[in-house]
Amino acid sequence: MGSLCIIGVDDDRFLKDFIRAHVEQLDGDKVCVDHWYPDFRHEGRTIRFFHSMHPSRARARKLLPQFLYQRLVIRHELSEAAIQDSFAGFFRDHDIDVILAEFGPSGADIYRSAELSGIPMVVHFHGHDAHRAAEVDKYRDKYREMFRYAHRIVSVSHFMTRALIDLGADPKKILYSPYGPRELFFDASPDYRKTFLAVGRFTDIKANYLTLAAFAEVLRTNSDARLVMVGDGPLLEACRELATLWSIDSSVTFTGAVPHDGIAHLFNEACCFVQHSVTPSYGDAEGTPVVILEASAAGLPVVATRHAGIADAVVHGETGFLVDERDVSGMAGYMRRLIDDTPLCRTMGENGRRHIRANYSIAQHIERLQGAIDEARESVRNTPHDRERALQARSS
Repeated sequence: MGSLCIIGVDDDRFLKDFIRAHVEQLDGDKVCVDHWYPDFRHEGRTIRFFHSMHPSRARARKLLPQFLYQRLVIRHELSEAAIQDSFAGFFRDHDIDVILAEFGPSGADIYRSAELSGIPMVVHFHGHDAHRAAEVDKYRDKYREMFRYAHRIVSVSHFMTRALIDLGADPKKILYSPYGPRELFFDASPDYRKTFLAVGRFTDIKANYLTLAAFAEVLRTNSDARLVMVGDGPLLEACRELATLWSIDSSVTFTGAVPHDGIAHLFNEACCFVQHSVTPSYGDAEGTPVVILEASAAGLPVVATRHAGIADAVVHGETGFLVDERDVSGMAGYMRRLIDDTPLCRTMGENGRRHIRANYSIAQHIERLQGAIDEARESVRNTPHDRERALQARSS
């Protein structure tokens, strides 16, 4: 068995927990690639500077000082043919036999190189890459070609699956595999105090200001309620200003960004998790928000919107409550209902924990993804000469 190449993994500042789980828990040797096409990098080195199918270029790299090599050779190696040659050399040098592309654009950018080298590919979509209008429009044609070649296309919500089919994906190739929370969240023990918890970046899609507006309505009848909002982002200062304008700032705590390992204890100090995700005017959607899965695993009821994968993860009336996007009063009503009924919070929280355990474990996600990767490898084994012929053609 060769190595799995995971493309689209960035440095630790941006590495999501679910992608880290892929790196750590998938079987076999992994080769991780980050940055953006055509300047994908491995271990900090730009691939197109250091790999080629042609021995002469490898000799030049060894004989010339690096600054001369880059000046005399690399500067002139920006053609599509040269870029594809460098990726083919990289795949050969690292014995890559299957590619996992994290996010649709990474798959769309690398699929041609994979096809030319005869390497099967699994493409994992995560959210904006399937829904944000500007990004989808930019990659629409490439997506269709990539869908044709990809062995499997991973979707994290039923809403996303429909979007991928609309973009041209073969339904038979789509693997529905939502994420799962880490095991530590199942160990949480909420005290169901009169505190609402919201965790997420302050962005258009999270619409944190609508959560804040719903909480302002709750305070009119429940003056002892509290809201803790965790995260940073471009809308954080606007939400701070709104809290001051509405004279609710004394009841709201903005923590700023908190390391993920530091969030778990916050679930113990709340009665409910709240999130008001919306589809912004420019078109975008969540995948299946991991933090909502974590909240349910931790035993908190969830009040959220019927948005993308949230509608799959929260069972309305059993593990929490769902409202339509921008229904601020409806959200406030359910928040009031929960803050005034601790037994209901506890019952819904326990229901949520069982629901996530049964349907959203990270072990299940890894097992499904590993199965897709193994199938891709097997598809090449069934035609063992295809990859060899492709590599010979590239080096000739």
